[in-house]
Amino acid sequence: MPDPTRDAPNAGATRVAVVPPSDAGTRLDRWLVAAFAGRSRRQLMAAAKAGLVRVNGRRERPGHVLAGGERVELRIESTEEARPTPTPRGRGVEVVHRDDDLLVVCKPPGVPCHGGAGIRARRTLLELLREDVLAGFGLVHRIDQDTSGLVALARGDLKAALSASFAEEGAVEKVYDALVEGVPSPPSGTVDLPLAPPGHGTRGRVDDRRGKPSTTDYLVVEDLRTAARVRAVPRTGRTHQIRLHLAAIGTPLLVDPLYGRRAGWRLVDPKGGPAARLTRTPLHAAELSFVDPRSGERRTLRAPLLADHRRALEVLRVVAARTRAE
Repeated sequence: MPDPTRDAPNAGATRVAVVPPSDAGTRLDRWLVAAFAGRSRRQLMAAAKAGLVRVNGRRERPGHVLAGGERVELRIESTEEARPTPTPRGRGVEVVHRDDDLLVVCKPPGVPCHGGAGIRARRTLLELLREDVLAGFGLVHRIDQDTSGLVALARGDLKAALSASFAEEGAVEKVYDALVEGVPSPPSGTVDLPLAPPGHGTRGRVDDRRGKPSTTDYLVVEDLRTAARVRAVPRTGRTHQIRLHLAAIGTPLLVDPLYGRRAGWRLVDPKGGPAARLTRTPLHAAELSFVDPRSGERRTLRAPLLADHRRALEVLRVVAARTRAE
C-alpha cells in the first residue's frame, strides 16, 4: 500500500493516496488506517464523519467497499495539523506500521516500554501511545529503556499468537545496529556464553554454572579504527544479552554505564561541523522479521538510525578516514 503524499503547496493540508488494485474489496475504514499510518483510527473515523475524507471527490461512509484505483483525499484541518503529538522530552514515537490489530513503532531512547521500579518519573511507551493510537494494543515484546528502535504491539488473538512466536527461540529475527569501542576480532562470529539475568539494581553477568544458554551472532559492518559499527542478531532473548556479549569479547558499546567504560561520549568533527554526542547506549533495533499468523507470510519491518546515533557514525567515519590518510 503506497504512502500518502502531500498535494501541491496550494492544496493546503491535504494527504492523497491511490488505492492499489490489490486492495479491491477492502473497507474504506480499514484501508485508511493502513494508508495513513501516522494517524489514529479514532482521528480518521472522526475525519470521515466530518466529510474530510473523499473518494474520487465524493464523501463515502467508513464501511464503503473500495474497488481499487480510487483517489482518496484526507484533509487535515489547520488546528489539527499544528497540534503537537505526545512526546517524551520533545521526541515523538514514529509509527512504522499499523493495521487493525498490529502496531509497530520506533521507540525513542530514554523511554521505558512499560512501568517498573526506578522509572516512575518517566512516561512509558504505553503511556505515550495510549491517548492517540493504543486502543487496546499491548506489548508483544520489549527492548531496553535506552535502546531505540522497533517495538511490536498487537491486540486480540493476534497478540496472543505473536507473543508466543516472540517467546519461541528462532521464530523471530531481530537485527540490532550497534556502535562499539574497538573492533571485534574476528570481524564476524558467534558469541555463545551463558548469562545470568540482572536482579533488582544489579548487573547481568556471564555465568558458566548458573547462566542460561545465550547466543548472539555479530558482524563488523564498518571498521572505524577506534570503534566499529556492528550488526548484532540475538538468537536467544536474555536481558541485556547484546550488551553483555559485546562486552565479553572486549568491545562494549561505545556508551554503556553498566557494561562499558563510559556514561557519555563526545567527538569533535574535524571538518568543523557539530560535535557528535551520545548520552545513551548506541544500540538500535533496526529490523524485525516474523511470520504474520493471519496470513502465514513473513513480514520484515525496518527503522533507520536516530539522529544521535547517525551523527556519531558520521563523525567516526571522518576521524577514521583522516587517521588512515596520515
